Amino acid sequence: MNPAKFALLLGVGLLSFLFVVSLYVVWTRIVGLDPTLAQRCASFSRPARMAIALLSGGVLGTASMAAPSVDVGIAGMVLLAASTFAALMLFELLQQRQRVAS
Repeated sequence: MNPAKFALLLGVGLLSFLFVVSLYVVWTRIVGLDPTLAQRCASFSRPARMAIALLSGGVLGTASMAAPSVDVGIAGMVLLAASTFAALMLFELLQQRQRVAS
């Protein structure tokens, strides 16, 4: 793959996931939920956070390389980011339901 296309896909992926993280924190505060996953990740040690960042960066880079074209790659990155946001919201709602039930 062309290095410029790889950089474009990687940039779109990084921006979409930064947007998801920001939206996650803002949306949990608007709805009145406690961002438990963000708090858990913040309590990790520095090496553990670095390992998570390296692993997610490796997965993002691999996904960028596996895309057959830029259009498909961008669509895949945006779809993956949207799915991640939906999964985070479901996780937080289930956490809230468990707290209320107990």
